[in-house]
Amino acid sequence: MNNPSPHASPALESFQSDLDRYVGHVRSLAMGPEDCCIDQGNYLVAGELFYFLLQPTQLVDDPLGLMTAQQKLAVERLRHSISQVPLQARRGAPTADASLADMRHPAWVLPRRLAQELLLALAPLAPTHDATDPSYG
Repeated sequence: MNNPSPHASPALESFQSDLDRYVGHVRSLAMGPEDCCIDQGNYLVAGELFYFLLQPTQLVDDPLGLMTAQQKLAVERLRHSISQVPLQARRGAPTADASLADMRHPAWVLPRRLAQELLLALAPLAPTHDATDPSYG
């Protein structure tokens, strides 16, 4: 997905770029708290994941019709679970220890599990990548 064909339409390239960006954040969230923080740079991790995973995305609208109903539902379920993460679990202190404490908050357990499920659901959309591979995204 990172390298659309030279004949891909601008709409398809935009969708693929959005997919890659979104899956990169989902992949991080799907990791354990320690690995997630390292992957995200140990700085404001919970706040950034909260922000980026709730941003408008073509994966919700799917204007090209590339996603199955199950894939769209998996995106919506993850987004809903993230919207329920309380402020106490994303305090935003700019240290590695604070980021790790945030990501260890129990409120991230369900979003982490749903992120793992979403990676599996979206894997068919990324034929040149394994979306569950830590190097993806």
